[in-house]
Amino acid sequence: MSRVASVSRDSLNIDVYHQGVFSPNPLVYFHPDKVHVIGLDVRNMDFKKFKTYLQKLINNRCRDMYYCLKNRSLVDGLRELRDEDDYVRFLDAGFDDDDNQISIYIDDHHEPLLDWIEEEKAEEWDSGTETYEDDVDSVLSDDLSVDHEADDEDIQWPEVVDPFLSQKNLFHKEA
Repeated sequence: MSRVASVSRDSLNIDVYHQGVFSPNPLVYFHPDKVHVIGLDVRNMDFKKFKTYLQKLINNRCRDMYYCLKNRSLVDGLRELRDEDDYVRFLDAGFDDDDNQISIYIDDHHEPLLDWIEEEKAEEWDSGTETYEDDVDSVLSDDLSVDHEADDEDIQWPEVVDPFLSQKNLFHKEA
């Protein structure tokens, strides 16, 4: 039976990422532990019950929680999950297609993630549509020149005078 077939309209598949460390610019979550929950019945679960469930699942408190919209990077899709209103938006995002899949990130270090996201988006806006890779390529192509030797040139290898290498026949002198 496939995962999708085993999920009802009232249950979610949730990837819970915890015990990791967020780092800015670009926003990433390093070395998390991951718990995959299949078919969590959220039908009669309010935000408080959901948070209690997560705390028991990861055996840790969930002070700062975020979810990420599907098919988005953390910078573009990360949303805070702190109250009942956020929980309703979280459920809407989780149930927006047939797989009922969503990811949750627990920030144990209380990092200013939303500030980091704003700063990163502002930097992207200031730089226009160019990406960092475009910048590097244009700088390299303008500043570097590469000389190419002809393919038919003979290369002279230095004579080997090491007795050990000579005994192993690693280098042969052509007659």
